[in-house]
Amino acid sequence: MSSTFSTHTSSYGTPLSPVSNLQHDYPSPSLPYVASSQAEQLAACPAATAAATRIIAAAGQIASIVQKPFLFMSDASMVYTLPACLRLIEHLHIVEILRDAEDDRQRLLSELRIIAELQGSANSSPLAHPLRLLSTHHILRETAPDTFALTRVASLLDSGKSVADVFAQYKKYEDTSGIAAFVGMCTDELFKSAAYLTEAFTGTDRRSAGSGPDPEPLPAFNLAFNTPVPFFECGRELHKSFRLERFSQAMIGTSGWEASGAILTGFDWLSLPRGSTIVDVGGGIGSTTMILARAFGGSSGRRGSFRFIIQDRPVVVGLGLDAWRAQCPEMLESGQVVFYDLNRHPAVYLLRVVLHDWPDARARHVLLNLRLGSSPETRLIIADHVLPLACWTLDSVLAHLEGAHGTLAPVPLLPNLGKASATPFSMDIVMHIIFNGKERTLREFCALTLSSGWRVARVTYSKGSHFGHLVCEPV
Repeated sequence: MSSTFSTHTSSYGTPLSPVSNLQHDYPSPSLPYVASSQAEQLAACPAATAAATRIIAAAGQIASIVQKPFLFMSDASMVYTLPACLRLIEHLHIVEILRDAEDDRQRLLSELRIIAELQGSANSSPLAHPLRLLSTHHILRETAPDTFALTRVASLLDSGKSVADVFAQYKKYEDTSGIAAFVGMCTDELFKSAAYLTEAFTGTDRRSAGSGPDPEPLPAFNLAFNTPVPFFECGRELHKSFRLERFSQAMIGTSGWEASGAILTGFDWLSLPRGSTIVDVGGGIGSTTMILARAFGGSSGRRGSFRFIIQDRPVVVGLGLDAWRAQCPEMLESGQVVFYDLNRHPAVYLLRVVLHDWPDARARHVLLNLRLGSSPETRLIIADHVLPLACWTLDSVLAHLEGAHGTLAPVPLLPNLGKASATPFSMDIVMHIIFNGKERTLREFCALTLSSGWRVARVTYSKGSHFGHLVCEPV
């Protein structure tokens, strides 16, 4: 499919630099995803992204109009089959098998028979059925009866490791993009927990966390796994530490929510004095800090040369130290990067995908504690999805906020871009399922921060997404 991209308006209605005579085949759905290829780079340019966003929004809205209502509802009601099959191929390492067997069909048949034996079946045909569902959704390709191949989409699940390594319980997710870990987490504990959303919302299941006159109801995750232990603390209960390690790698995979290196442009880092301290609160293994430290390291010769502190739970700190010793040991040895060091009055507090873990009362508590530890010059950066509304409205509260989105799409498209914006709205429900948390609208962020001593001064969005960086000042 050949296309000419000449759109001059982004998916959010903001002007783009002119693009003319930009012609190239769109990336082939049959070839692996290679970010550095010319086709992928052109597909990721602002004009192409804007056009793609409108197409996706329109296609989703058209399907809701032209498909028979019962069939539309049937598809929505049985969509759970898709993550079930995704988990199966991720768990059985089917992507690695298909990748290794592209030039060796006999080896593929042999490995599929091994999997079939694990299922207690005499042949591989039962496995063909979930693979065929994924092919129907354009995640795999059925190239001949019961014969399947990878697509551009499925290649993202490839760990890059050999079949022998992944079947030998080698650390599959280590030193990868984290996308396979993210899909594994979403289709395992999160998928199972989603079945209990109604019980969690309605209080049908009366189990609760803690005691007292108004105990907090347990999230759907706890109901699904029949445990009072919070999500982040139950790694030992749920297959030892496997899920915890997978979660840490999955957070690296979530970088796909942002444009590459978006954290570098979400704030004017070079406006900070040399030697400023930046605290990454709830920073996991420090993947975001690593981007900043490499850009503003002491040996870079740039104005930055900042000091970085990564704060998280002790068990995560251990995983983080391992990662930094493997990739940036000199920064640990020099003290430029430290873990779990308490610091008051830093230049910047960074909260990346942290506040969505908490309901408003607890999120406010986090922000109040940071406010108590800040100086008048301290800035708070909140990096999270910012949910647009699905209705048309004039929001006078946000009218003068720098960077706030206006209209995202023209009539008759949904103003939040519908299908093209599905991910942050799904994440919103996922946060409720796991933590009783939520993604927030910009109006909700403004109210939450003001109630805890901060004011949103500016918001910057990653290109082509609703992932934003909110810069807040103390008040």
